[in-house]
Formats: sequence, structure tokens, C-alpha cells
Amino acid sequence: MPNIFNPVHSDLISQIKSPITDPKKEFFLPPLSVNEVVEADVLEKISDRKLAILLKTAKILVDSEIPFKGGEKITVKVEQLHPKVILRFMQNEKKTEDSKISDYLKSYRSNPKALHDLFMQLGKVFNQESLGELVSHLGKENVENIQNILESLMISKENLNDKLFLKNYIYKFGYLMEKGFKNAVNKGLVKTANLNDSSQSLKGLLIRVSDKLKLLAETRNLPAAEKLSVFLNSSLKTIESHQVINYLFQEHEGKYMFQIPILFPENMGLAEIFIKFEDKNSEGRGRQKQKRVMFLLNMDALGDITIDAKIVEKNIGCILKCKHNELRNFILPFLDELRERLKDLEYKVDYLECMVDTDILKKDESREFQGLFAQDKVDLLA
Repeated sequence: MPNIFNPVHSDLISQIKSPITDPKKEFFLPPLSVNEVVEADVLEKISDRKLAILLKTAKILVDSEIPFKGGEKITVKVEQLHPKVILRFMQNEKKTEDSKISDYLKSYRSNPKALHDLFMQLGKVFNQESLGELVSHLGKENVENIQNILESLMISKENLNDKLFLKNYIYKFGYLMEKGFKNAVNKGLVKTANLNDSSQSLKGLLIRVSDKLKLLAETRNLPAAEKLSVFLNSSLKTIESHQVINYLFQEHEGKYMFQIPILFPENMGLAEIFIKFEDKNSEGRGRQKQKRVMFLLNMDALGDITIDAKIVEKNIGCILKCKHNELRNFILPFLDELRERLKDLEYKVDYLECMVDTDILKKDESREFQGLFAQDKVDLLA
């Protein structure tokens, strides 16, 4: 199995001005050379990111996003000596690869609706009133770009007729931010991220703001900045878990899964879109001819609705299922409009039906798509 994405935290450990040494005395590092691999002792965890470590004979204060604990022995590689020491944490690559995959799967399974929560929180966090003085440090343009891209990622009345919404969603969310998905998987997330185009995706913007916070932490002690940094790390991990899950889902079963928020006047719902290429052969040929798309819609006012569509070239058949007859009666008048819109897109509609099914989310056809993410499913790496 290829290496999976690096986790959202960096494996770099950087020296910062150390209060451990006497500022009146000149401080000398022990003899070190670039690319040297050395053992270090974690003496104390001072804060969320600050650690005191013993490097050979010198006690130094470092900045690290990896949650080390006091008493740990770690192996590091010297990446840089000037103007400050940069160390890279060394791990067993096979164990790291397996633990990363397992970590992302567990993260998703522990809260399958984390992306819904993320969209709710981002809208509240990234406004000028909530950020206060941080706006000037993060950049007003970055904050506004995040607000704008959040709006474009939600299904709403304004973009309901956008034929390219799903395609744009995949790009703007950040699924394709890494150049070549397999290449990104092999080389690691941070190395392959196209940060030059970071303003075009939610993930890129969050990475850009996170980098600004890291620089700010080196010169200013702002509790609000540290709190926001923790939130961004969690947010980026949620996004990455969906990237990795889609990579695994596609590699193992030829399927994709996208969660998209639906904006209503008073609240937010969630649409889960599952796509399967049913005629994909071992070489991936012919996969565009026959597809199956399932929508799982979760809306407070209407309840759960599933839409199961089968597409063979320009022929389409679609069955909608809901849990009670009142909702079916509400949906039926819209089917004629849906049929006409499909015809406008040059599809031949073989069937278009709506039926009542009180067990819609437990049927075999739903489980076929959800199997990889089931709470009780054995981990692939177990």
C-alpha cells in the first residue's frame, strides 16, 4: 500500500528563543551537522506547541505540532542549523503509513457529520467581529475569501441551477489541491500542495491562515491566535480525512463520496453523494459509460431522503425514497420539472419514481456505498 498523506501537523521541530539558558550568557549548541540523526529527550511539555528538549548536552526550547509527552525519547534528523535549528522527527515509515490511514478512518467514523459541523463553525469563526484584532494579522482579504468560498460550497437557492456545482465543489473544497493524487499520497500532503493557488480552495486558504498564525506565534503571545490555530488544525484534518477516504474508496471499490451542506432559511442540512462507476475494468477503461449515483439527504424539516440514479451513457433512471406518504405527496409535483431538466441536458429518462420506504438507510443498496465507513467495520489495517 502506498504512503498516505502526512497528517495535518508538521513533523518539523524548530528551535525558538530559549528561556532555559541565561540570556546574559552566550549560548552554544552542541556539535551538529545537517542530515545528522540524533536522539533527543523530551524534558517537559510547556504549552500546546512548546517543548523543552535535551539535544545531546543542550537544553533548548522548541516549537512542535506533534503532541509529544515529557519523558519520551525521540529520533530526529537535523534539517537546518542557521538561523535556527530545524529538526525532523523520524518514524518507522510502515507504522507511520498504517497509523495515518487508521487515524483518518477512525476520525471519520467517530463523527461522520464532522464536515457539517465544520461548515457551521467556520461561518461563525471567520467574520471580522469574531476575529477582532486577528483580522489585521491574518489579512482582511484572506478572511473575506474564506467567507466567499464557504458560500459557494453550500447548496442554496442562489446556485441551485448551477450545472457545474459538483465539479466546482470538488475543486473549491480542496480535493484536487495536490498535484496528482497518487503522487501526493506517495510524497506527502505538505510537499505536493499547490499553495500558489491557495486562494482558490477552502483547504488552501485555511493552510495559508494557519501559516500566518505560526509566524505570529514566534513574535506574539496571543491566546486567541493559539486557540484559532488549534481549530484550524482540526479543520484541516477533517478535510484531509475526506480526501484520504475518497482515495481509499476509489482504489478499493471504484466509488467516491462527497458531503455537501444544504443551506435553508433557518438551518443547514447535509447531502451525501455517492458515485460508483459500475463498468470500470482493471485498467480503468470505459468508466464514463455506466455510473450509479446515490444521494443521501438529511434535512431536519423533511427527514431523510435517498435518490438512487443509474446512468448508462445518456440514459438515466431515478428512484426517490422517503419515509412517509406526506413527503411523497410533496415531492411528486416536482418530478415533472426534474424530468424536463434532464431532457434539456439531453438525457433520455427511462424511469423517474418516488416511493415510501421507512427503512431507506438500511437497505442493501445503501450499505453497498457506506460499507467502508461503517462504525462496526473492521479496519483495513487491523
